[in-house]
Amino acid sequence: MHQFVARAKTALLPAILAVSTAAIFIRSADVQPLSAAFWRSGFCAIVFALTLFWPSVREGLRHVGWSKALKIGAATIVIAVHQICFITSLSYTSIAASTFLTCTQPIFTAFLGYLFLKESVSWRSRIAILGAVLGMGAITFGSGDGDAAFTGNLLALAASVLAAIYVLFARTFRKTTPIVPFMLIVHVSGATFLFLLANIVSIPLTGFDNKSWMALFALAMIPTLVGHTLLNFAVGHLPAFVVSSSILGEPVGATLLGWLIFGETPAGWTLGGAVLIVLCILIVVLEPREVKNETE
Repeated sequence: MHQFVARAKTALLPAILAVSTAAIFIRSADVQPLSAAFWRSGFCAIVFALTLFWPSVREGLRHVGWSKALKIGAATIVIAVHQICFITSLSYTSIAASTFLTCTQPIFTAFLGYLFLKESVSWRSRIAILGAVLGMGAITFGSGDGDAAFTGNLLALAASVLAAIYVLFARTFRKTTPIVPFMLIVHVSGATFLFLLANIVSIPLTGFDNKSWMALFALAMIPTLVGHTLLNFAVGHLPAFVVSSSILGEPVGATLLGWLIFGETPAGWTLGGAVLIVLCILIVVLEPREVKNETE
């Protein structure tokens, strides 16, 4: 047990470094947001489909059953739309604003959990949620970069809300579903939904240049396959609040990479709002609570 805990702690740093690159690869791929979202799930679906050669994975899927698999697939539609909103936001606003606003998911998770699941939220957390909302407002309305940035900021907030909704739906399934079958169902169902949606609205999924293909493949392999899988592994051995706290490193890393690679210097309102958001989310996720073990 202690060996797995140590491995989980070790996995957090490479996981955060990996997920921090997502916005960079999205910017580098000259494709439409829906195309990027599809290939992000599609490449991962292919990789996880290869795990079906392992008898233990096939046995795990049999234990999941069709009913639960369909429910996980339905919840995955929410996270697929989240990906579309997040990727699209990067076409309108800065990497810093988009990633910091999207990282407010724990705030919305706490609020929606209180609203719909009657989960307790302390007064300290309520004040922190209010503070985070002020930080969101500072980034969303204070940048002064015009209607395009405002639209991108709203899309990033929508991505955060959708991610919170997905967590509320999916966390129960994750507790009783091994990680590899769970990720297989998530990526296959997500890619299927995005494929159908792209065909309905006539968005091309092929015909890209080599640079875009390389960026799409890297988007799937590094932040998604490596980063998200390591985070899912870590949350199986560490308290959820520890993993949630570490995820706050993603917008910091993404902002630094955006500054180094694309020369995007965050505006004063963005930096101020980002600091307030990070502090308030830390208050929420570090709130003492009972932690239940999840299925590995």
